[in-house]
Amino acid sequence: MMAAQIFGIDHGNGAVKGGNVNIPCGLVSYVSEPGRFMNEDILEYDGRYFTLSDKRMPFKEDKTSDDDYFILTLFALAMEARAEGTSLNGKEVVLGVGLPPADFGQQSVKFRNYFMEHSRHGVKFRLNRKLINFNIKNVYVSPQNFAAVMCFKASLFKKYRTVNCIDIGDGTVDLLVIRNGQPDLSVRVSDRTGMAVLRAEIANSIQQNFGLHLDSYDVEQVLMHEPTVLDEKVVDEIFRMANDWFAMIVNRLHTHVPDFRTNPAAFLGGGSLLLKEQIEQSTDFKYIEFIEDVRANAIGYEKLAAARLGRK
Repeated sequence: MMAAQIFGIDHGNGAVKGGNVNIPCGLVSYVSEPGRFMNEDILEYDGRYFTLSDKRMPFKEDKTSDDDYFILTLFALAMEARAEGTSLNGKEVVLGVGLPPADFGQQSVKFRNYFMEHSRHGVKFRLNRKLINFNIKNVYVSPQNFAAVMCFKASLFKKYRTVNCIDIGDGTVDLLVIRNGQPDLSVRVSDRTGMAVLRAEIANSIQQNFGLHLDSYDVEQVLMHEPTVLDEKVVDEIFRMANDWFAMIVNRLHTHVPDFRTNPAAFLGGGSLLLKEQIEQSTDFKYIEFIEDVRANAIGYEKLAAARLGRK
């Protein structure tokens, strides 16, 4: 009997990540096959055609509300198989996926069923006109953050009894407290004020005060200290707002963890890399470690799914 292929997929609000790929959470839908431009991938599923877009879709509290995240999963799986030099055709696939800590208890069963229902009669689609078909054998849902930190920062749990895990994403900022190697289910926080909110606030402020229209890439470029032609006053305003936003987020998290200086904190997510300077300069933390691979959750989900299958 052929062993199932295991894939970890992180369904973020800004991007969907696998162990090898990172694609934007943006889709353009067509009723007929579009022409290819610059060799982009065209996916055909259930009579519709899709391409990826850097324009992110609106935040969705319930990712099972429509087919969008399933379509994005098909893109991610096909690209993962391509990156690994394998084929999905005729295979049984096991998915490792995750949800924000605050949503895990209520939505984990629904999220699992979302993928299983789509595979009730197998999964069939075309990517660039090539037929791909497989079956989803099982789906394992894990709490976001937990998988990544357990895989990338296991040494913290050997040394410290309590670790605060903070994932700054596009749609949410998630806090998970891990005690003695297990999630503390009494502290599961997903604040809906993610990086998308910060970028929007910065763009609005710069538009009003300087008459400039900034997009997401302009803001991220400044926060990453990359070269820019923006005036120093504009750059200073972007950093001022980022500082204020991070201070606001920490203040909200203090409702659940009164003092972050008593235990180590592990930061992950694309937002934590953009705000690394603000995090490192914060006096609210005593000991900080970063997980710098934005695919960390996806890799963690895959490892946890393999462990639950009883495989190394």
